[in-house]
Amino acid sequence: MANDKGPNVKKKQKCKNCEGNGLLKKGDKVVKCQRCGGTGLR
Repeated sequence: MANDKGPNVKKKQKCKNCEGNGLLKKGDKVVKCQRCGGTGLR
């Protein structure tokens, strides 16, 4: 994902860790997803 131009640009995938929410439930707390940093995109 270095360049965003060209014929074969891949769409940013939803983060599989948090299902694109950016937040995870850890027990009773809601924390930012470690994999995507809270954006919801990989």
